[in-house]
Amino acid sequence: MLALEVFDGYVSWLRDNVPHAYENLAPPATPAELDALERHLGYHLPAEVRAVLAVHNGQKSTDTAEHTEYATPCLPTLSLLSTTLIRECWDRWNALRDTPDIEQLQDMGDVFPGAAGLVKPLYSSPGWIPLWSDPINADYIGLDLDPDVRGTTGQIINFGRDEERHFICAPNYTSLLQILLDEVHTGAWPATEMETELPDGSWADLPWFGAPDDHFFNALYGRFKAQTT
Repeated sequence: MLALEVFDGYVSWLRDNVPHAYENLAPPATPAELDALERHLGYHLPAEVRAVLAVHNGQKSTDTAEHTEYATPCLPTLSLLSTTLIRECWDRWNALRDTPDIEQLQDMGDVFPGAAGLVKPLYSSPGWIPLWSDPINADYIGLDLDPDVRGTTGQIINFGRDEERHFICAPNYTSLLQILLDEVHTGAWPATEMETELPDGSWADLPWFGAPDDHFFNALYGRFKAQTT
């Protein structure tokens, strides 16, 4: 499968260039864990997503908006979510969709030029499955299993608390992995350090992946914009 070849290339690059991130990759997800996630979500995951999770089920230690413990991201500026954290993040948004506030929030949803008719102009959808997460904010790169009329099931989009305006990050997960591999080969996402507040209130420079003032969302949007203008 091409996705596994590309992901293996990325993992090899990570081992050689950002070893502290490589060491944080988690063991494989079991078929039972993957099946349980699909049952919970009510959607079948694309084969390439299952295949990658069956190699590394996210990270050993993961920092997200809800899990505020320091962890080196295994992707440039982003956390690689496990089956457990995919479910937890999706559950929080599913709970939000059951509140009276959701109608007003859905009106906030929009798309960038070039994504009209491809991504639904919503704030949230149960068919949006988080795969990669901002370590601090509830913002994600993930599967769109509920596309608009001209979209494709399995396309990759941005969504989340501060990502209410959506764009196409990649046509599918394999393409997203290829973008990831291409990006790190540019040299734009080195092993760095991030000034981080410790539990005792002190500050220290801890290992990080990517420039502290840059974000992988920006790289994905830049590629989308270049293709649509």
